[in-house]
Amino acid sequence: MKKFKKIYLEITNRCNLSCSFCHQSERAKGFIRVENFRAILRNIEGHTDHLALHVLGEPLLHPELGEILALCREYNFKVNLTTNGTLLPQRQELLLTSPALRQINISLHSFSEQETHPPLAAYLAGIFGFLREAAATDLLISLRFWNLPAMETNLPSANDPILKALESFFGLPEPLATRLTPGHGITLAPKVFLSQNPRFTWPHGPAPDLGDKGTCRGLRDHVAILVDGTVVPCCLDAEADIALGNIHEQSLPEIINSPRAEAMRTGFSQRRLTEPLCRRCTFRQIF
Repeated sequence: MKKFKKIYLEITNRCNLSCSFCHQSERAKGFIRVENFRAILRNIEGHTDHLALHVLGEPLLHPELGEILALCREYNFKVNLTTNGTLLPQRQELLLTSPALRQINISLHSFSEQETHPPLAAYLAGIFGFLREAAATDLLISLRFWNLPAMETNLPSANDPILKALESFFGLPEPLATRLTPGHGITLAPKVFLSQNPRFTWPHGPAPDLGDKGTCRGLRDHVAILVDGTVVPCCLDAEADIALGNIHEQSLPEIINSPRAEAMRTGFSQRRLTEPLCRRCTFRQIF
């Protein structure tokens, strides 16, 4: 039985923000139904221990998030959530008391992307309040930034006020910008981490063809299941360009052992990309 490091399971593709860095999907917006979520967990049971309840969308928007996390606990899955952080105060009690939840990733760059949003102080107050309460739990917190300017440029960044607020909240002795390097995280406090990564381009659509040489971890250590049940090979296939099957109609082994999936895996092992989406993907260039 193929066992993945994790499976991305999109519980909603709706979001309360509209960030330029996020793929603007043409898929119908929706929330996964609890009974469908249970059916998926039964189908993927034994194929992973870890779920990431995100591809697109804001998972904290889901009206039945409590039932979803309870099912993850029932089926012994450990859960990671990625959120823009705006709804943490409303969901705090649920998140801090859910045994299934292992890690929360907070995309701090979401704030600077919004033309209309609450004041920065209010945004950070909600996040800092959550961090204070989470300190008494086993929950891991990953705070994430994109695109900090290089130190030698001396250019101002929209993230500067957030960095200064983090320095103050955690009582840090030196500026965070001097310690952050792309692709490497730093520890701010026990179980709280901060990382910076370059902004990537979603491979769907008019992105340029970068050639057929390369490999990927898709289908090797993860797959993704979109809100309608479509199974795709990786978390960047947000438009289901490589639809391998539907989890509501087939078993996961049938889907991941299909001729198309096998051709992709064989290509990856030979550092050869068989799909147009993969040829446009910049993320695979890091492997």
